[in-house]
Amino acid sequence: MIITFEGGEGVGKSTHVNFLCSYLEQKGLAWLSLREPGGSPVSEELRHLCLKNEMDIITELLLMLASRRENICNLIQPAIDHGEIVILDRFIDSTFVYQGIAGGLGKAFVLDLMKRTNTYLEPDLTFILDLPASQALKRIKPSDKFERQPLEFHEKIREGFLDLANDKTNKRFHLIDTSKTKEKNKEEIIAIVDEKLR
Repeated sequence: MIITFEGGEGVGKSTHVNFLCSYLEQKGLAWLSLREPGGSPVSEELRHLCLKNEMDIITELLLMLASRRENICNLIQPAIDHGEIVILDRFIDSTFVYQGIAGGLGKAFVLDLMKRTNTYLEPDLTFILDLPASQALKRIKPSDKFERQPLEFHEKIREGFLDLANDKTNKRFHLIDTSKTKEKNKEEIIAIVDEKLR
């Protein structure tokens, strides 16, 4: 099973990934948690390149997919084969939103390239964490090129994720309002995960 956490900067993805990992640990379930870009040693090097350097948008997309491909081959697929639950802080939907929508490449182009490079794996559950961009940015100290973008960029990112969440044809999406308390969000996420595990 693959569970992903998506959303813009500062919405609480890492916090809720950690909550879910702790919960699965308490239940005695095997899990693997990764961030994207990042994960394997090669992917972590690619993460540094992607987050610190301005570059052509297609170059950026190719580096993101190279990082993912390393993870799929060396970490994600082996974990799935061993029955582990894979929890990802960003995955295919961030690629659609950041490079496809905000980057102007288009979702169709991004999807085609993901399929051609065997980097498209559809998650079983996707939590889209949402908070108005102006509020979310107050929660972070900008440290990479995405976090340092102007408010308009972050609003576009939020809109892209909301469009995905509102796709009623895809049942894997669950919109989580992170203006609520962490505890309420945690309870909501765990209830959805428990239902899926059943």
